[in-house]
Amino acid sequence: MGKALKDLGFDVVERENLNQKDMKREIQAFGEKLQKGGVGLFYYAGHGMQVSGRNYLIPVGANIEHEKQVEYEAVDVGSVLTEMDYARNRLNIVILDACRDNPFARSFRSQSLGLASINAPTGTLIAYATAPGSVANDGPQDNGVYTGELIKVMLQPGLKIEDVFKQVRSAVRESTGGKQVPWESSSLEGDFYFQLPSGDVAPTYATERTAPVSVPQVPRGDSAPHTAPKIWKEPVTGMEFVWIPGGCYLMGSPQNEKGREADEGPVHEVCVDGFWMGKTEVTNGEFRKFQPTHDSKDYQGYSLNGDDQPAVYVSWKDANALAQWLANKNGGQYKFRLPTEAEWEYACRAGTEGSHYWGDDPSRACSYENVGDQTTGRQWKMENVHDCEDGYAVVAPVGSFQPNAFGLYDMLGNVWEWCSDVYSADAYSKHDKNNPAFSGGNPGAERVIRGGFWHGGPDKVRCALRGAGLPGGMNDDLGFRLVREP
Repeated sequence: MGKALKDLGFDVVERENLNQKDMKREIQAFGEKLQKGGVGLFYYAGHGMQVSGRNYLIPVGANIEHEKQVEYEAVDVGSVLTEMDYARNRLNIVILDACRDNPFARSFRSQSLGLASINAPTGTLIAYATAPGSVANDGPQDNGVYTGELIKVMLQPGLKIEDVFKQVRSAVRESTGGKQVPWESSSLEGDFYFQLPSGDVAPTYATERTAPVSVPQVPRGDSAPHTAPKIWKEPVTGMEFVWIPGGCYLMGSPQNEKGREADEGPVHEVCVDGFWMGKTEVTNGEFRKFQPTHDSKDYQGYSLNGDDQPAVYVSWKDANALAQWLANKNGGQYKFRLPTEAEWEYACRAGTEGSHYWGDDPSRACSYENVGDQTTGRQWKMENVHDCEDGYAVVAPVGSFQPNAFGLYDMLGNVWEWCSDVYSADAYSKHDKNNPAFSGGNPGAERVIRGGFWHGGPDKVRCALRGAGLPGGMNDDLGFRLVREP
C-alpha cells in the first residue's frame, strides 16, 4: 500500500508494528502535517475491535485481559478523525483493513466481531474491509483480500473515489463468495481521483489546496449546501437527533415529475416549526432497549437483525409505544412522537425542490441511499432498479451513505418510515398552511408511510412519494424514526 500511494504522488509516512505510545505520537505528527493543506489519507492494516460501539486499533504489546482495558491499551479511531478534522482539509480518507478476529476473545464477555459503524465527518470518507460486525479474510498473498483488490483498482486512471470503492466491493464479494462485503461511510461533497484520466496523480499533501479535489457549485434545485448539524443525544438509548430549523416549502410533486402519483398534489406551500428529528432510522439495537425480544427476522437468508440495521417488523403502534416509553424514561422532560407527514417531507427535501434531495438524477442515488440497485436486481431478479451499485442486497447499517443538507441519513432508502398522520388521498387540498397534520378519527384508519426502501426503483425513491399502512401492519421494508419536540 505504501508503494502504491508513493507511485500515486502521496507523501507517505510508513510505520509498522508500533506500540501504543508510538502510534499516538505518529498520529499526532500526521495531524500536524495535514495542517499544511492537501488531501489527508490514513491507512491501517492489523487487528481492530469494537467495545461499546467504539472502534480501537490494537498496537503491538497491548496487554488486554478484559473489555475495560481496551481504551487504556489500544488507540481509539476517533483520535485519527479528530486530527483530520482539526486540520480542516477539504477531503480526508480513512481506510481500515482492521476487521480481524478479536485476539483476546477468550477473556471477553462479549463476542462482538469486526468494527462498529462510524458516521463520517463532513468532507471525509471512511472505508472498511468488511461490513459492521463482520470479519475480513487475511488472503493468500502478502496483502489481505481487501487491500490487494484496493491496490489494483486505485491505480486505474480516471476513477472517482466512490467508483474505486464500489469496484473493490464487487471484487472482494466475488472472491470471498459473498462472505466479505466492504463498505464505506462518506460525507464527501466534491470529486477526488487517485489518478486523473490524463495520467496525472493526486498528491496527498500539497503546498496549495489545488490537488484534484473539486467542490462544484450547487445548481438551483440540486443538493443544498451542507452545514454542521446541531445534535442532541438521547441519554437512555443513545439515539441522536438533529435540529431541523423551521421554514416554509412547496409540498408535493409537480405534474411533470417522473413517477408522480395522484395523491402527491396539488403542490401547496406549507410552513413547519422547528423540531428535533432522528438522525437515522431507529435501529434494532435502540429498539431492543425498549423491547429486548424484538426480532427483525431475515429476508430469504439475509439477516435484517443487526444492531446497526433499521428495526423492521414494527407497527405504527409499536413506534408510538417506543415514543411514550422514551418520554417516561426521561422523566417527562421531553416529548417524543412520529413526525407529521409535512415535517417528514420538509426534512427530506432539506431546502431543495427536486425529486430527491441530491437533484433529479436517479443514477446518483447509490451515493446517498440504499435502494433497489444493480446488486438488488442481480440477487432477486428485479428489473426496475437504479442504474448504480450501493453494495447491499437488503437493508444496510444506518448512516452508511451520505446525509442530506440537514444531516439526516437514509431519508430515501433502507426502509419506509411511519408518520403520525391518518392517510387521506386528498389531504393536500385540505391542509392548513401552518403545521398541517391529519389525526383522530377511526383508530384503525391507515397511517401515512414515507421514504424510499432497499428494493425501491427510481419511481419509488422520491421525497414526494406517499404510502399508507394499517396501524398494526408490519413488513421487512418498514421502520420509523422519531421526532423530539423542542
